[in-house]
Amino acid sequence: MNYELQSTLARLLAKENITVTHGNMKTAMFDVKNRVLGLPMWKNKSKDVYDMLVGHEVGHALYTPESGIDDFHTKCGNIPFDVCNIVEDIRIERMIQDTYPGLPRVFRKAYSELVEDDFFGTKEKNIPECGFLDRLNLRGKVGSHLYIPLDDDEEAIYQKCLKAETFDDVLDICLEIKDMLDKEPPQDQSEDDDSSEEAEDSNPLPSEQDEDTETDGSDSDGSEETDDGSEADGGEETDDDGDEGMPDVDASSSDISSENDNDETETSAAASDDGASESVPEELVADTLKDFEDKLEQIVEDQDERQYTPVMLPRPNYIYDSIIKYDMLRKDRGTQIFGEDSAIELDVNTRYTNFRKATNKKVGTLVREFEQRKAAYQYSRATESRTGKLDVNKLHNYKLTDELFLSQTKLADSKSHGMIFLLDYSGSMAGVLKDVIDQTLNLVTFCKKVGIPFRVYSFTNTWAIKSPSKIEATFNEVDLSNVILVEHITSEMNKTTYEEAFKALWMTQNTHWRGGQYDQLGGTPLDSVLTMMPTIVTDFAKKNGIQKTTFVTLTDGESSNINTTHEWNEMRSRIEIKCGGKNHTISRYRSTNDLMEMIGDLPGISTIGFFLPNHKKQLTRLLSRFIPRADKLKKAKKLHAKNGFSSVENRGFGAYYILDSDVGIDDSEFITSIDEDAANSRKAQNKLAKQFGAHNQKARQTRVLLTSLAQQIA
Repeated sequence: MNYELQSTLARLLAKENITVTHGNMKTAMFDVKNRVLGLPMWKNKSKDVYDMLVGHEVGHALYTPESGIDDFHTKCGNIPFDVCNIVEDIRIERMIQDTYPGLPRVFRKAYSELVEDDFFGTKEKNIPECGFLDRLNLRGKVGSHLYIPLDDDEEAIYQKCLKAETFDDVLDICLEIKDMLDKEPPQDQSEDDDSSEEAEDSNPLPSEQDEDTETDGSDSDGSEETDDGSEADGGEETDDDGDEGMPDVDASSSDISSENDNDETETSAAASDDGASESVPEELVADTLKDFEDKLEQIVEDQDERQYTPVMLPRPNYIYDSIIKYDMLRKDRGTQIFGEDSAIELDVNTRYTNFRKATNKKVGTLVREFEQRKAAYQYSRATESRTGKLDVNKLHNYKLTDELFLSQTKLADSKSHGMIFLLDYSGSMAGVLKDVIDQTLNLVTFCKKVGIPFRVYSFTNTWAIKSPSKIEATFNEVDLSNVILVEHITSEMNKTTYEEAFKALWMTQNTHWRGGQYDQLGGTPLDSVLTMMPTIVTDFAKKNGIQKTTFVTLTDGESSNINTTHEWNEMRSRIEIKCGGKNHTISRYRSTNDLMEMIGDLPGISTIGFFLPNHKKQLTRLLSRFIPRADKLKKAKKLHAKNGFSSVENRGFGAYYILDSDVGIDDSEFITSIDEDAANSRKAQNKLAKQFGAHNQKARQTRVLLTSLAQQIA
C-alpha cells in the first residue's frame, strides 16, 4: 500500500489541504475540528478497502459540520450517539458517491471483502431477528450483499436517510427513530422462542431468495447484476438503484468526531447522572457496531508484531499557536524597565555599555573571517566567459596562444545564510545560563552585522506556566500542551524593538531583574520542541529565501520523553515520524539524536550542538560516552582542560561541542602586574610572557562558540 498516494487522494477528494496521518488506529476517522484524517495501517486489506475508507472520511470532511456532536446532544438529548452515526453515515455515503461517480464500484467491492471477512458478525446472526438499528446499519452498508428485511415504516425511515441533505435532517430522523421505537410494544419472549427455529434459515444471500422476497425496493439484486457485468458501469447502476445500497465505512461511532469524540460517545450511551436512563434501551443498541469494533481490535492485535508507533509531527497551526511571540513576552515582563522612570542602576547601564563595546570588538574579527570564507567560496566557483572582442594587447602572442579575446570572470553567488538558536531554560541551566546568554548575544550581533536572518528561542515546560495554545493535539499527534517555546529576539524586529529585546535578554541574567513568567526556568522538553523545528526551520528559510540554515541548540541535560495522544500501553519503544517525505524511526527513550538527524536530513539545514555540563563528573561521563577507549579519553581530558572545550562526533549533529560550565566572556584589556624593566630583565620577560599567554588562552576559550559558528555557517 502506497500511503503517500492515499494521502494525496484524500486531499484531492476533499478539495482541501487536510492533514493525513497513518497509524496503528483501529479504523479510519476524521477530526472535523482540526481537519485531520487518520487512516489505519492494515496489512491484509486491499486497496479498494483503503479507497473506501478515504472516500467515507472525505464525506465527513465535506458534509459533516464541526458542531455536529454538540448539535446532536442539544437536540436529541440522551439518545445514544450510535443512532446519529448510522443515519449520518448513510447520508454522507450517498452524497460522496453522487459527487464522485467512480466511488460506488469501489464501495461495493470493499464491502464485499468486509462481508466475506465477517466484519459485521452476520455469519452467526439471524438478521431478521436483529433490532431495527442493526438492520438499518447493515442495509446502509451491505444491502447489496445480504438480504436485510425492513417493514414499511422501517423502509420509510431508510429512504429518508438516503434523501437527507443536511445535518439537521439527520437529527430529525434520529428523533423519529426514537419515537418509532418507543411506540413499538415489547416482543413476547415465548413468541420469540417459538419462532426462533423458523427464522434461522431466513437469512439467505440475494441469489437464494424467492422473487417475492426480493421486491422490497432494495438495491441488493441490482448491485449484484452490476458486479457481474462491466465494472465501469458501476456508477450509473447505482443511480438507477436510487442509492439504496450505500455502504458506510466506519461502523464505529468515532469518525465524525472532534477531539472529545470518545468521551461524547460514552456520555451519550450512559445518558445522564440523574438516573433518568441508567441503561440504554435494548432497541437503541446496535450490536453490529460492537461486532465491527471487536473485529478491528482483533486486526490491531494480529499486527502487534510492529515494533514502532506511528506519530505525526505537530501541525503548523498548532505549532505557531503554541509559540509565545515577543509581543506577548514584552507584555508579560512589563514596561517599567524600559522607560525613563525605570529603576535600573547606573552601574547596570555602564556594564551593559561595556558589554556592547566588547561584543562589537570581538564580532568585528569574526565578521572579517566570515567574509573571507564567503569570498573564498565565490572565487572557488568562479567562471570565465569570453566577450567575443579581440584583446589588442594579446595580438602579438597569436603564435603562442589562442586566447586573443577579452574575457570576463563571473563570481559565483554566495550562499544566503540563516540561523535559529534554541536555548535550554531548564532549572539545571541556572549556573551557566548567564554565559550562554552572553555568547548568544555575541552571535546575534554577528548575524546582525553580516546581514544573516536569525531567531532566538528558549524552551521549558509548563510546570508553573500555562500553554498559550487553544488548540489541542489530535490522534497520533505530538502533544505540545507541556511545552513553552518563547521567541526572544529576531532579525525581523525594527531597530527600537531589537535594541529593547537585546537589552532585556542581557538583563535577565546579568542583573537582579528576572523578567516575567516566561523568563523563568523549568523542565527540559527538548525532544517535543525538536518535533516543532522542521516546520519552523523550513518556513523560516522559505520566508527569507535562505539556502543554508544553521540550527543551534544550547543545553546541559537529557530531554524528557515526547508526549503524544497515545495511551501509554499503546506506545512501542520506537516511534515513526514522517518528515521531509521520509519515514524516520525514533527511539522513544533516546530520541534527541534521532530527531536531530531528522532535522539535519532536511535540505539546506546544518546542525550544531553545545552541551554545558554542570560539574566535572558530568563532563567525565560525557567524554567517556563519546571516547570509550581509556588512553584516548585521558588525552581528551587533558586537551579539554587546556582549551576549555571539546569537539566530538555526535550522531545527528553536524558539529558538537562540550563547553566548560564556567566559560565566560573575557572582554578585559591585557594589563601586566610586572613593575620590573622587562627590556633588561630575563625574569621579567618570562613573567610577562606567561601572563600574556594566560590572558590570550582565556580569551581564546571564550571565543570558541563564535569562531566555531563562523566556520560552520560559512
